[in-house]
Amino acid sequence: MNKTKTIILFLILIFSIQILKSQEINVIKAKGEALIQWYPEIESLNAAKERAYEKAKINALENEYGTLVVQGNSVYIENKNTGEKTETNTVFKMIGNIAVKGEIIEIIKTDYKEIKKKEKVNGKKSEITYIECKVILSSKEIVDTKIDIEAYPLNSNKLIRPVTDFYEGDDLFLFFRSPVNGFLTVYLDDNKDAQCLLPYRKMPKGMEEAFPIEADKDYVFFSDLPNHNYFNDDFFAEDTYELYASTEKDLNRMYVIFSKSPLNKLILKESENNKLKVEIDKENYELPKVIDSDTFQKWLIKIQQIRNDLIIKNILISIEKNKH
Repeated sequence: MNKTKTIILFLILIFSIQILKSQEINVIKAKGEALIQWYPEIESLNAAKERAYEKAKINALENEYGTLVVQGNSVYIENKNTGEKTETNTVFKMIGNIAVKGEIIEIIKTDYKEIKKKEKVNGKKSEITYIECKVILSSKEIVDTKIDIEAYPLNSNKLIRPVTDFYEGDDLFLFFRSPVNGFLTVYLDDNKDAQCLLPYRKMPKGMEEAFPIEADKDYVFFSDLPNHNYFNDDFFAEDTYELYASTEKDLNRMYVIFSKSPLNKLILKESENNKLKVEIDKENYELPKVIDSDTFQKWLIKIQQIRNDLIIKNILISIEKNKH
């Protein structure tokens, strides 16, 4: 009898180990680079760097996982080193309108360099400025079908058009839609603090970890209109947000994090800017709860390494002091 139990327990242990191994995520380091021409008369240096940065990330993923090639009705992965093509049914992720077979977990290192070259333009020699960006990142291969969510910021609670360029005083809203049930968390990171925008500060009991999402339903968050109240409580007060800038033009990243099961909520604190803002504007309001940016980014990296059910939208938004 004891022998039988021992064998059963041993088989269960072996089976459990195999399951854990099958769920392991293989994290791969990749390198990429990009060289783009800078047009200083129509774009800022930061904007040019951002273009180069996006291309360098794509290059890193293509170097590691191959380039997407479509021929007829078939899709192939082409090895950039050997030129060999392999037919695939894998679902790809879009980065800057380019389909890639990998996901970025962490940017390890980024280097920028301005390069000036004398080139002929319309028969005359001119000095052209290029921005070179080199990145080292950790990534994982996309092996499962990814959920295709819709998420974009708005400056109106009407679905007019997606907005990523805001002005101080603008309201912030978020449209979201998913083909499957799940849970949603949203943070806004200004490189110093990551502000928790969703779940709201005062969620109904049992919903404090993340906002529950119903499949195929349109959501507009941070709006207090009655039709954007998604709870049984008619008196629920949604958090609403007005944007402000600490410089002439702030760049923030909005992280829209969707998962099939809830995430463990981070330990948040009250923003240190609350007193300052009230003193300046003499208004009675409060800022979202925050966690320091470094801790938030470490948490974001960790959950991507241990969970395969995450869909993360990283949306760059700008906030300008004054309209031109």
